[in-house]
Amino acid sequence: MRYRILGALRVLGQDGQPCTFDRRQSRILAVLLLAPNQVVGRDYLIDAVWDTAPPPTAPRQLQNCISALRQRLPGAGNWKHVIAAEPAGYRIHLDPGQLDAQVFEAGVAEAQQQQAVGRIADAAAKLRDALALWQGPALAGLAGRAIEAGSARLNEQRLTIVEDCLDLELRQGRHHQVVSELIELVAENPLREIMVGLLMRALHGSGRQSDALRAYDLLRRRLRDELGLDPGPQLQDLHANILRNTVPTAPPPTSPVVAAAPAGPTALRQLPAPVRHFVGRDAALTTLDRLVDATGRDAVVIAVIHGTGGIGKTALAVRWAHRASLGFPDGQLFVNLRGFDPTREPVTTAEAIRGFLDAFAIPPDQIPIGLDAQASLYRSLLAERRMLIVLDNARHVDQVRPLLPGSSGCLVVVTSRNQLTGLVAVEGAHPITLDLLSTYEASRLLAGHLGPARIAAEPGPVSELVTRCALLPLALAIIAARAAAHPTFPLATFSAELADAQRRLDAVDGGDQFSQVRSVFSWSYQRLPTRAAALFRLLGLHRGPDITVPAAASLAGIPAGQARQLLTDLSRAHLVSEHATGRYAFHDLLSAYAMEQAEAHDTAGDRRLAVRRLLTYDLRAAAAADALVAPHRRRTPGWGEEATAGEVPAFVDHDEALAWFEVERGNLVAAVRLGWEHREYEIGWRLANLLWGLFHLEKHWDDWIATHTIGLACARGCGDRRAEFTMLSSLGTAYRERQRFAEATRCHQQALELSRETGDRHGEAQALNGLGAVCGDQRDIAQSRRYLLASLAIRRQVGDRWGEAITVCNLGEEDLQAGDLESARKLFLTALAIRREIGDRWGEATALSYLGQVCQAAGDHAEAARSLTEALVIHRELRAYSMEALDLHHLGVAYGSLGEGARSEQALREALAIYRRLGMADAAEVELLLAADGRAPSSALPTLDILGG
Repeated sequence: MRYRILGALRVLGQDGQPCTFDRRQSRILAVLLLAPNQVVGRDYLIDAVWDTAPPPTAPRQLQNCISALRQRLPGAGNWKHVIAAEPAGYRIHLDPGQLDAQVFEAGVAEAQQQQAVGRIADAAAKLRDALALWQGPALAGLAGRAIEAGSARLNEQRLTIVEDCLDLELRQGRHHQVVSELIELVAENPLREIMVGLLMRALHGSGRQSDALRAYDLLRRRLRDELGLDPGPQLQDLHANILRNTVPTAPPPTSPVVAAAPAGPTALRQLPAPVRHFVGRDAALTTLDRLVDATGRDAVVIAVIHGTGGIGKTALAVRWAHRASLGFPDGQLFVNLRGFDPTREPVTTAEAIRGFLDAFAIPPDQIPIGLDAQASLYRSLLAERRMLIVLDNARHVDQVRPLLPGSSGCLVVVTSRNQLTGLVAVEGAHPITLDLLSTYEASRLLAGHLGPARIAAEPGPVSELVTRCALLPLALAIIAARAAAHPTFPLATFSAELADAQRRLDAVDGGDQFSQVRSVFSWSYQRLPTRAAALFRLLGLHRGPDITVPAAASLAGIPAGQARQLLTDLSRAHLVSEHATGRYAFHDLLSAYAMEQAEAHDTAGDRRLAVRRLLTYDLRAAAAADALVAPHRRRTPGWGEEATAGEVPAFVDHDEALAWFEVERGNLVAAVRLGWEHREYEIGWRLANLLWGLFHLEKHWDDWIATHTIGLACARGCGDRRAEFTMLSSLGTAYRERQRFAEATRCHQQALELSRETGDRHGEAQALNGLGAVCGDQRDIAQSRRYLLASLAIRRQVGDRWGEAITVCNLGEEDLQAGDLESARKLFLTALAIRREIGDRWGEATALSYLGQVCQAAGDHAEAARSLTEALVIHRELRAYSMEALDLHHLGVAYGSLGEGARSEQALREALAIYRRLGMADAAEVELLLAADGRAPSSALPTLDILGG
């Protein structure tokens, strides 16, 4: 564990020694660690640092603090993987086991699993191990409202687990062993009734009945004097039992697995049969198991299982109810409330209660007249019983509330497609959200239906079935049933049906309304308000993985506030899911259904207008981000922008803009294709062009080539020769970086011809530079110099300083390869001066990297390390990952030449990790260097990437 917050804040560096932070850095880090792997808003972080009086410069100071903090964290050379800027704030990325609080929670979860299956001793031991991680109050010594709130939550969680652990140990009869610990805990928490009750049980079990009664009297006096209250009913009952000496020394556990009592002959058994092929849902089952222990306390325990249609809510509820049935010896009630039934009206409260009364065999003449009286009788029948009640397929809270027991001995499980937020807010229900299955669980479900042999025989089609069924249990079950009915058909047959977007919902049709995915979705859709239904349909036009509120507002042409409310309505109905704050998505089958509804209810003109509104928003937002990500790049002529309903993001700096690009990449790539499909050709090529900075920095080559190939078709579709040039030039750079030199040469040659046809001197220089870069990569030095010198002459004529610096660097690269180090050094210094003059940080870092390479070749390893380190800092700041890897690669060689083996190995290993992640061939060179303990001749140095601009 590198990060500790269960005690004083403590971070261990790579050398195992504690890292030091100033006050602001400590506060920021503490707040981020309180929400690991989650986005923490900038305003929240500012409040954490300055509490009630942040200065006007707080946003900038926060950014500076984050930057400084990154450098101090373990593995500062790879900080981008630790603290990342997000559009809404910052996120600290931690792997499992790095944070003590996460390890603590994992240990508690393991203990709860042991307890659920009756392994009380093992559960107690696990809790003790988890509690041993604590070294004092959480975040001891740090102040501030946000930190104090978070540490209070953790400290309360610790006390709760301490109580659970001691309760388990008392169940094992370990009364003598825990008395001293409990006396100390009660002294620290004198008004904590559960803790006092544990002490009373421990004292009584140790033969100290009078001390147990004295502990109760002391609490009773304190509560009366300080709060004017009496002890709770549970503690009063325990006190009475101690007076009568009727407290069992080792009470049996209440887990349904081990505390089961045999059911009497008259116990009700209304549960339907469980589904045969049930997989996964381990976390939900564990949560339900834990709720059993809470029954019989203060209030009735309610679980609300909610999720989209076909997700398996009823299957889970019934499966768990059967599993837990022995823990409810008085029986189980079940009713389908028909909240989303396709043909019948929802069950009324009167019908449900009368059905339950009939189940209890109440004679008709003893059933009172009037709903209120019948409900009262129903609650009276449950009052002295321990029963499990399953209320399936509820539509709204008003269907559920009258059916809730009035006493705490029963447990209620509700299933619904809606979230039933009111039950959670008012009745304290425990929400359990069902998501799609994992890939592994989906494969297991298919194997259950079809047998492992058939699954193993066709792994490719199985993977496609899992993906194309969108991991939805109902769709998987239907396709599996169809495949089982045709055992001689290859599974690829069914996968091919699902591949056709027009037939996808037909492929998951089981033949009746309850086994048709289309029908199941319709039950939710038909109950939507008109405006929510309209937005749902339009969302089917969106091709990306998710959508934000501003984008949805633009798509629908409505104010952002209205879009947010409609998306919330759709989320509550589980027709979309808010998988991250402000980001909504639905799976492929729901997308296909939404598209069907759009084609059925919206005109082609309306659909095209909606698409244009969405693409216009994407274009304006991408343009705002590109202006900060690649500020010195040559811009294409302006576009007549249209107004959008969604507010375009306002980015503070390069980090925010690039973070937005990263999050939106899937949506923007899909938007380029959407522009082509809907003949929005100008938007299509312009949007592809705006992605260049992201692709060049992060090397998403497949997306780069795909979007610009479509962009090229769009440019030709609208007959724009300059646009065609732009796409060809960018494609040439992408092909060159993938070492597809023939295609790169063809693109740059076509771009050169177009620039000369249109008289575009800037473009002509750019194309010549691109051709020079391709020749240089192929070691055709003479031809490369001819192209580059021609490019440089034009760029100086037209005053293109940014382009001039690129070409000067490329010429310096050729001199470096030829061994003319002095000429190369002068060219790189010239390029560096231009870069700094125009404020181009990206190009500055590139020139510094080249200078480091020159120094390395000249044997000046110390100066090489200085230049490369300076370049590395900038490349990390800009998140230019491939260049960062190259800097680290060179640094590793420089450190090795200086005899600094440990630093050399660290730099090379960081470079190797990035190379592998980006799929770059340079990884093989680093592996060889590491195999040789970091010592390599200068000829092993990699060639820096040449900009194709």
